[in-house]
Amino acid sequence: MTDGIDHRFDPDRLRLDIGEVRAVEPEKLKKRRQQFVMYPIPWHERMLGASGKTQDVARFVLHLHWKHKGQPFKLANGMLGMDRVSPQSKRRALRDMERRGLISVDWREKKSPIVLRVYMTKFGHVT
Repeated sequence: MTDGIDHRFDPDRLRLDIGEVRAVEPEKLKKRRQQFVMYPIPWHERMLGASGKTQDVARFVLHLHWKHKGQPFKLANGMLGMDRVSPQSKRRALRDMERRGLISVDWREKKSPIVLRVYMTKFGHVT
């Protein structure tokens, strides 16, 4: 009883040709690549001598400050991880930025820190 169809299992028949596979870029990444951040000159002056990862975190903090319209925000690890900033580097960077008088942070045990204030012009004063 043959109907012309081979019913044997063959894994090679399941493989896709490389030409058929297309990488799908998540929408969040597409939007992120179109965004920018304004970096105030006073921040640049205060950040002189800071590590590259601290600079990365600073730019991300400024972007989130704008995105949240100056309100406090959580600084989770997700998007920073895409920039290869580890949770430990994030913590060090936030502490360094706090020491430099750029931000105030609510440190929470085993939770993402909350950036309470971002000081933009006169350090120690919120704008």
